[in-house]
Order: sequence, then C-alpha cells, then structure tokens
Amino acid sequence: MNRRLHQSAPLISPVNQALDRYGYAIVPGVLDERWVERLRRAFDQAPVQSGGTQHIELTDETPEVESWRALEHHPVLKAAAEHLLSQPYCLGGLHGRNPLPGFGQQGLHSDCLRGPANDCILITAIWMLDDFTPENGATRVVPGSHRIARPLARDFSQPLARHRDETIIVEQAGSVLMFNGYLWHSGRRNDSNSPRRAVQMGLRRGTPADSPANFFAYRETLA
Repeated sequence: MNRRLHQSAPLISPVNQALDRYGYAIVPGVLDERWVERLRRAFDQAPVQSGGTQHIELTDETPEVESWRALEHHPVLKAAAEHLLSQPYCLGGLHGRNPLPGFGQQGLHSDCLRGPANDCILITAIWMLDDFTPENGATRVVPGSHRIARPLARDFSQPLARHRDETIIVEQAGSVLMFNGYLWHSGRRNDSNSPRRAVQMGLRRGTPADSPANFFAYRETLA
C-alpha cells in the first residue's frame, strides 16, 4: 500500500494545530536571555500609570527600540500569522505592560470584533519578559472560545468573574503566547512581590491604510 502523504495535504505544525483547536499556542524559549534583557530596559525608568501598571508606548526614544521592532519579524510569529491570516497582514499594535503587585486584574474579553465570515483577522502575541506564574497574575484563556460566535456574557466580563473552562498560562521568561483575536482571555491580579513584564503585539489582516495603527481600540463590545 502506498502510505505517502498526498502532496495536496500539507503538514500542520503542532503550534498551528493548537491555534486551530484551542485558539492559542505557547512556544517556550523563543527569546534568549540577552534579547529579554534588552526588552526589559524600557521598563527601568517607565512611570507607573493609573491602575498600578507600567505601560510602554513605543517611540523612537524607547530604550532598545530595535529589539522591540524585531519581534514583528520573529519566525515563530510569522509562521503563526501566515497560518491564521491571509495576506497581506501588518502590525496592529505594539506596547509593553507590567502590572505591579496588587494590580492587573481584568475581565475576560476578546481583542477584536468578529468578522462576518468568522475567520481570524487578528493574532495577538504576548512575549514574556518575566516568568508567568499563578502568583503573579499570568494570563488566563478560555480554550476553544475563539469558535464561539455569540458575544461573551457580561457576567464573565467582570474582573472578579471566573469561567469554569479557563486555563492559566504558566511559562518561563523568553516564551511567547500567541492566540486568535477572538479568544476570550485576560490578565490576572499580580499577588507576588515581583513584576510581570511583557510585550503585547498584534498582527492584523490588511494593510496599514485599512484602519488605525492600534487595532486593539476595536475590541469586541461585551454583551
């Protein structure tokens, strides 16, 4: 019997399989220690803003700015974007976030409006600059929620609400969490004595002229 795969049936990587089935994928160790250290420098002098969180808005003056911009072209992210998004696609947002101890709790939400065809229009990447642990408020996700067409119920959008299917992402610094923009997710309260620094990035379908640069302004309205 001929057991060769038919040429028209492409092999799907485990990362792409996870993105399709669960709506998210975690790839450990994609950034080496030096890259992580360069990205952390932007947080060293950043002020603490409302809500007890440091936010890094990228400018030409941001320390090690080229290390931030290089993330857009990381092969792991590009492979995931090419799987989920049809060409062309472009940067849809890039910033840093560090919820300090006692802060960071969010309600579940998705990062984009659902398109009429329900196909993916945004992939979000969270590059971990510190270990993500249950104690420091690591991101939570609801696996498979990217396939749910109805809006998230308002009860679940409240910061203290819990979803029975939610999963906490636990992984070491230098890893990346990537997920479909429709996936229900949120940050959690940092109950440790340490920072939880991360770079948050979106790649969206289309060109820069299609919508404002910060696509996260178009978050799904929670019903």
